[in-house]
Amino acid sequence: MRRLVAVVHDASDAITLQDMEGNILAWNPKAESIYGWSEAEALSMNVSSMIPEDRKTEELPIVKKLSRAEILEPYRTQRITKDGRTVNVWLTATSLVNEAGEVYAIATTEREIKLEDNEKKSPK
Repeated sequence: MRRLVAVVHDASDAITLQDMEGNILAWNPKAESIYGWSEAEALSMNVSSMIPEDRKTEELPIVKKLSRAEILEPYRTQRITKDGRTVNVWLTATSLVNEAGEVYAIATTEREIKLEDNEKKSPK
C-alpha cells in the first residue's frame, strides 16, 4: 500500500478520486499544481465545480457510463482552476468496483495540454 501511495504522490499527472456523487475523495500534489486548490480545499469540493458550464451536458453521459463500469477511452476536455482559468486536459477515468460488482468511485488521471509556442502566437 505504501508503494501505491508513493506512486500516486509522485505522479507527473493529476490523480483524483471521487465518489459517485462527484465529491472529491483524493487529490495528489500534481492536481494541486495544475488546478490550484490545496488537498484540504479539494476534499471539500465536488468535481462539478471544476467543469465549465458549457461542458456539463457533455460530461454527464460519461459519468453514467462509468457508473455502469463501462470502459472509456481517454478524452480531451476542460477544467476550471481555482483562479478561474480554463485548462485543457487529457483525462482518463476508471470505475472502481467493489467485491459485489458495484461501482463505488471514479479514479481519474489528468494531464494538462499546453499549447505549443507556435499555437500561442497570434496570426500576423
